[in-house]
This record gives sequence, C-alpha cells and structure tokens, in this order.
Amino acid sequence: MATARPSPRPFPAGRGRRSAAFVLGAGLALLLMPAAPQAEEAAGTTYALTPPSTGGLEAVDRMLRKLGTHRRLLVIGAHPDDEDTELLALVSQGMGGEAAYLSLSRGEGGQNLVGPDLGVGLGLVRSQELCAARRLDGGRQFFTRAYDFGYTRSLDEAFRNWPKEVLLEDTVRIVRRFRPQVVVSVFSGTARDGHGQHQAAGVTAQEAYRVAGDVAAVPALSSEGLTPWQPQALYRSVYFEPKDATMVVPTGGIDPLTGRSYYQIAMASRSLHRSQDMGMLQEPGPNETRVAWIAGGKGRDGSDLFAGVDTRLRALAAEVPDAARRADMEKRLDRVETLTLEARRRLSTPDLAGTAPVLAEALTQLRAARALARRGDGGVPMLLEEKIALAEGALAGAAGVTLDVLAEREVTAPGESTEITVDVWNAGGQPIPVDGVSLQSPDGWGVAQPAAARTVAAGALEEFKISASVPAAAPATLPYFLYKPMRGDLYDWSATPAPVRGEPFQPAPLHARVAVRIAGVPVALERDAALRYRDQAIGEIRRPVRAAPALDLDVQPDLVVWPLSQKGKRLEVTLTSNAKEPLKGKLTIAPPPGWPAPPARTFSLTRPGERQFFDVPIAPPDKLAAGRVPLRVSAVLEDGRTMDLGIRLIDYGYIPRTPMPRPTGVSIAAADIRLPPLQRVGYIRGAADRVPEALIAIGVPVEILTERDLDAGDLSRYDAILVGSRAYETDPALPRTNGRLLDYARAGGLVIVQYQQYAFLQGGFAPYTMEITRPHDRVTDETAKVTVLDPQSPIFTTPNAIGPADWDGWVQERGLYFAHTWAPEYTPLLAMADPGGPEQKGGLLVARIGKGRYVYTGLAFFRQLPAGVPGAYRLLANLLAWK
Repeated sequence: MATARPSPRPFPAGRGRRSAAFVLGAGLALLLMPAAPQAEEAAGTTYALTPPSTGGLEAVDRMLRKLGTHRRLLVIGAHPDDEDTELLALVSQGMGGEAAYLSLSRGEGGQNLVGPDLGVGLGLVRSQELCAARRLDGGRQFFTRAYDFGYTRSLDEAFRNWPKEVLLEDTVRIVRRFRPQVVVSVFSGTARDGHGQHQAAGVTAQEAYRVAGDVAAVPALSSEGLTPWQPQALYRSVYFEPKDATMVVPTGGIDPLTGRSYYQIAMASRSLHRSQDMGMLQEPGPNETRVAWIAGGKGRDGSDLFAGVDTRLRALAAEVPDAARRADMEKRLDRVETLTLEARRRLSTPDLAGTAPVLAEALTQLRAARALARRGDGGVPMLLEEKIALAEGALAGAAGVTLDVLAEREVTAPGESTEITVDVWNAGGQPIPVDGVSLQSPDGWGVAQPAAARTVAAGALEEFKISASVPAAAPATLPYFLYKPMRGDLYDWSATPAPVRGEPFQPAPLHARVAVRIAGVPVALERDAALRYRDQAIGEIRRPVRAAPALDLDVQPDLVVWPLSQKGKRLEVTLTSNAKEPLKGKLTIAPPPGWPAPPARTFSLTRPGERQFFDVPIAPPDKLAAGRVPLRVSAVLEDGRTMDLGIRLIDYGYIPRTPMPRPTGVSIAAADIRLPPLQRVGYIRGAADRVPEALIAIGVPVEILTERDLDAGDLSRYDAILVGSRAYETDPALPRTNGRLLDYARAGGLVIVQYQQYAFLQGGFAPYTMEITRPHDRVTDETAKVTVLDPQSPIFTTPNAIGPADWDGWVQERGLYFAHTWAPEYTPLLAMADPGGPEQKGGLLVARIGKGRYVYTGLAFFRQLPAGVPGAYRLLANLLAWK
C-alpha cells in the first residue's frame, strides 16, 4: 500500500523532515503503523516491498481514527515473544491509539524452528518477525542494545551482562521518544518471573516509569534532544498470576473493518513469531487479557487502561507552557477532532473522494497548530507532526494518489550508480500538480537534480527518472547495530545517530520525495526504493536496495574442527560480483604461521551477480598442536583494492531479506578427537540443527534420514541413529515411525536422542517413562562443575578419555530439558548444578533396550559442536562408540 505518510527522517541528524509513502496494499495491517519518526524507521523498507495501493476506505478510516484521539500505550518485556499482543491490537485498532512494544533483546539466545540461524542471525530473524507482527496488530517496535546471552535464573547475572544503567538509559530513551500515557510491564521484577532477563525487564520498566519525567535522571540522554516525559499510569501483566489482576480488559470485541475480534488479530500477530513455534488458533468468541495496577491512573479502581487520562486530541497541547498559545492550539485541535468525525461520517456513505476537502481543512488546522509550537514545549512538536502525517496519508488515500519507487538494481557497489523510476499514480478524479520529485539518502548516496514539475491528470500515471550513486568510500548497507563489534552482551551504538538507537533497523539508504498538491493543500509523499521483478511461480517480488562491496566473499566453513590425526581438509570459497564493471584479481589464503600456504588463485567476473567457485585444499604442519588458530581469506583486485567482507542475506521468504556481515576468515580448532570405527550413522535433523555437518567435517559417516528411510528403510544398516534436538516437533515422519526406531534399538542398534520438549513425553516416544518438569530442569551456567557419576563407563573412556578439560569452553549453557524423574531402566551418568541451584542428574541418561542401547541427553550439543568445543566432540564420539 502506498498513500502518503509523511514523518521526520532523523537519520542522519540535520537532514530535516521527510514524509513517507504509506504502503497500504497488504490490507489494514500494514497501514496501522503510525507516522512518527520511529515508526517509519521500524518498517520503511517493508513498505517498499509491497505493491502501491491507496488502501481504500479501510486504510483512510484507520488513519482517521488515529487522527481524532490521543491514546498511547507502551508494553515492556525482555524477548520477542513476551509482548501482550491483545493489548497492542486493542489499543491500536480498537481504540485508534498508538501502541508500542519495547523488547530488551532481539531473542538471539533462543532456538530456531524454521532455519539454521542462531545468535546474531536469529536476532535478525526475530527482529523482522516482530516488525511483521507489529504491522499486523498495528503497534510499533523498539529494542534496547541488549544481546540475549541465554537463559539465567539470576537477576544479578542479568544485570552483570546487561548493566542496569544501560537498560535504564535505553528504556527511558524510548519512553521519552514515544511518550506513552500508559506503560504495561510484562513482568513484576521479582523472582516469580523466573528467567533473570524477565526479572530485569520488570525492574527496568518500573524504574523507567519512575524517572522518565525527572529532568535530572539519565543525564546521558540530555544531548539527544529528548525532553522528560512522565507516563500517567503503570500496570503489569498477570499472565502467570491471574489472581493478582485488578482490571479485566475485554479483547473479544469485533473490529468493524475486518469482522475479526481483536483477540483474533492478536493471535494472527503472535503467529508471525514463526522461529519460536508460536502459531496460534484465531478462536472466535469472548476473550480478555488482564493487568494489575501498580501506580497512577485512577488507582486500583480504574475502569479501563486510560481511566484518568485525557484522551481528547486537545491533550496534545498539554505541555505548552504559555496559556495563550496553548488555548489557540487546543481550539485548532478541537476543530481537527470535529473534522475527523465528519470525514468518518462521510466514509460511511461511502464517499471516499468526498472526504478530501474535510481532510484538507484538518491538515491546514494541524499545520497551524504546529506553527504555534515552540522549543520548550516538550513532545508537542513531535506529536503534532505525527498527526500531520496521518492527515496527509488520509488525504492522499482519499484522493487516490499513490507512489512507487523502483530501482534498476538491488545491489549497487561503491563508486557506481543506479537509475530510479518514480511513479506517481493519480487514480482520483481531479488533476494532481506535482511540484517536485527528488531522491534523498540518509546514507549519503549522491543523487541527481530533482525532476521537473508537472501535473498528473486524473486516472493517469507519470514516470520520473532520477539516478543515484554510491560514494566510493561508502560502507555496505548493514543493520546499524552490526556496524561495530559488540561490547560483551551489548550491541555498540556509539556511532549510530541518536534518533535511530532503539529502532529495529535504520532508514533505507534511498527514498524518493514527491511534493504534490491535493485539494489545494501541499502534501509530501515518500517511499523507499526497491527492486521489483517477476517470479513466474510467485508473481511480483520486491527487494530493498542496498550498497555492497564490489566483490563479496563467502568462505565455508568459517570454523574448522581439526582432529589431530587428520591430514587435510578443503575450504569452499565463493566470489560474487556486485559491480557493473568486470573484476579481475587473485584469491589469497593466509594460513596460520607454520602451515603450508595454498597457491593464490586468479579470478575473472564480468557482470553483476556472476559467481566463481574455488575448492581450496589446506594442510596442517607436520606437527599439529591442539589449540585455535586463524586462517585469512581475501581477494585482491587488479587495481590493488582488497576485498575481505562477506555478507549473508537472511532470507526466510516471509520476512524481508536482511544483510548480515560474516567472517571471511576461518577459525581452526585443532583437538585430539578420536573416532570409533563407524560405517554409517543415521541422523534425523532437528531445529536449527548443524550437528550433522559438524560430525561429517571430522570424519563421521553421517547420512540424513529421509521420510522414506524412516517409513520403510533398512535401519539395521546403521551403527547408530542420532535424533536432533526437537526433531519430534520438526520432523512429521518421526513421531509416526518412532516404533520402527525403537525396534531398531531392540534389535541391537544405538539410538541417541538429543533434547526434546514436552511433545516427546506426551507422545510416549521414549522406551521407558521419564518426566520433564514445567519449567524444565536445565543448567544455564556454561562453566558449571560437571561430576562424572560412573568414571569407568566406556562413555567416558572409549575412544576418548573424558577429563575436566573436556568441560572447558562450553558456550551459553551446559544443557536444557533435562529429565527430572526417570524409570529405573535408565542410568544417569552426569551431575551438575547452577550456582545455588539443585543438583541435576537428568542431563545424560543411558539404558539397555533389548539387544541395543538408548540415550537421552539434554546436553546442548547443538550449540557446542558449531562453536567448535573439543570436549563436546569427544563426548559425542564416545556415545557413538557405546556397545
């Protein structure tokens, strides 16, 4: 969808005001993102990825509802799945308010049900999922700089990794920027929240509510131009303690524009958290969410979230200190509220075009109110600009004016240019004067002179051609929080302009600005540039434009675990041209000191998108020592430029493609890893499961088992069968063929099951009973002491002698979803505990079953093997050797 949605464009500072074309074509959801600067940054590229549309009556009515009231809600949680989507949908769509969710982290520490990415890559997936969810439920999305380091039971550990003052600064920044009247903390900030990061979110939310209005609080924000703001009411969610509720908020009411309840809209939004297995039923009927009052509002007796809050449009002027100016502004805002009601009345005819004169007057009144605002009026200018943007969007939608901005290329290399076509479509009945068309770039791309003015006749489409060029020294287009290395478990925002900090992503690198006149009133339309092409199977596909190095390097794998007995390995290097001009040069490999250097390879690429592949053998020195060493890969062009950056596109189909930097070097982890004699090992892949590739790389003869293998294959051919983490959820063939898997074990086979969730137990898939509690047993301290309960077991002696050093260097956690109780047929082999926590013995259970063996382990092999932890490889090799 693409009616006008102007908003300030704060990146970089000093660029001035921008307005955005509102992309309305995907239905009501995409329109609901409001027009404040942060909202534009939250999803600017996504709007450009849908075809242009006015959005029709539905879109205009959505904007009018927001235009005529003043309600603002901020929900604060710790992770991408913590938000109360019912509240967000109800306030944004049911009340016409502005709702936002602040997640402390991007969820990097979780598991991934839809792809291989973990860590930073998973954070990008979940950030885009949250943006998609907000576009559907109508909210906005914010983050702090915290990186999810994984589960912890300790608030102290959470604040060690995420310093309390940093979380408070980032949260107060969003409170002062968004200026909510009502704050809802998802968590209480006490031990009953469980997860230490949940506790940190609760503590931070309540402290931010307390100090956000204090001019002396959080002095680090004084230079960002954010004035103090005191929310008027604070509540918390009571999802786990419904008895504590002081207010029941009905969410089963019907949205008249879609016929769905706000609960149904919320569940559709939550279902967009696909990487977290969060698909929900959109059940009809009465529904509700509950909150508990903490402070402000009308106290415990408040009848609704905004009880005691002035939600009239005139309340926007409350921060104006001068009584005369405030009264004048209130008068104009009262008139806007009346005009908004009149415009909505006309829509019921429906008479979309007939609302244009009313909207034009409302826009004129809002601009007059904005002209009254002064420095020292707090957030009044921002709030008024937000309403102006809504009025412009509604006016353009009513008049049938849309904008599209198409680039000839998705990727432009530094020093090169791309042509942009700006389409102005006047689907209305009156001519639309276009006073100017220009390109703007927050990233400093060079742009040609603006196109000349002309008038677009009724029912016509006009094209404007303008070129843009990427400066020779321009960096690649990457998410702003990845431009610098992290500092501990915090993203480094120090080089990021203040208005972008806390947004999901920065503005797109290139957008068009079109100045038009509708009903005699100036309106600015903006839309980000995108590549559009036709896929014969899918139809229209759009990609956000970006800058990238002339040559992209991909080195696989980026980590090599090297058993001391192995003599040689191979790297796969892919070079991809992003340049219009031919590229020639040499691919060079810089091995660690003492290692033989592979010869340089020449390459020649003649056009954008062309690739060249290299299979590079590497060999160790005569005496290979255990330890980690780096190997560097780079490409040197004929003109002397060195290319050493790789960019991976996170592309899951249902979210916008997102670039992520990747290393072009290789970390080599040499270790004494001895393998048993194995002919064939079957593997059933689980969630985000890179274990089979890790095992293949050290010489384990792994075969991925297909549905046909599980249904009818000869399983007796395998020395062992490994089941990946959560495979009973992700592989639909596994639950129905589990009987064949157990028969294989009873006949003398070895089955090793990595951690599973509750569906595994509910299905009765283990050979003997076991229990996993809710919440599940786990050991989150990756340095926790591990005690071997049976040192003589071959699992700790053959072929590798497992000792204390094998538990060094583990990442994020020891394990999760440990068994809590188990049948006597199982033997526990390990004991470990988090600091101050109970001893856990259910992390590695073994059992005899018929003539064979069965293993259940909650040890986090799925994290340790891709991280190159030698002890995890050695222990898993011993499990494969168990007789």
